[in-house]
Amino acid sequence: MRFIHVVAAATLGAAALAACGSGSQSTAGAKHAAAGPGAAPASAVAVQSGSTSLGKVLTSRSGLTIYALTKDTKTNSTCVGGCAQAWPPVLVDKGWTVGSGLDRSLFSTIVRSDGSRQLVAGNWPLYTFSGDSKPGDVNGEGSGGVWFAVGTNGKLIKNVPASAPDTTMSSSGY
Repeated sequence: MRFIHVVAAATLGAAALAACGSGSQSTAGAKHAAAGPGAAPASAVAVQSGSTSLGKVLTSRSGLTIYALTKDTKTNSTCVGGCAQAWPPVLVDKGWTVGSGLDRSLFSTIVRSDGSRQLVAGNWPLYTFSGDSKPGDVNGEGSGGVWFAVGTNGKLIKNVPASAPDTTMSSSGY
């Protein structure tokens, strides 16, 4: 059964890679991401703490693992268009909050090129991964050597499980 999950995640990742390698921004993709599960309504808990095989990580409201892209900076998200469909940004509205036990001062926001507001933890704009389907999944961990889960301290967790599929495209780094 584990083999089927790994194959399914790898297949999903390969499809996502084709989108990430385009290098062009898709307004439709960005709007889809803005309307997707990453967007937090005003005064909603945008991020919380959850347990995974990697330890305690930041998770979305629905419990999905949150990741960061090492090509990003604290003030700039580079994952747009098809990439943002495979790795939906964690979007927030005014009035967002963080879950119990998290240090609110660790979090900030940036404005993406499409005008949406993305949550940042420490130095990293935050994303979920379309290959994760339930709380505790870490299918995006270590993907392409550039995507890593984010700990509750805002630091990247660089602990790649041996069975982690490469869900990125080597030529683009996404």
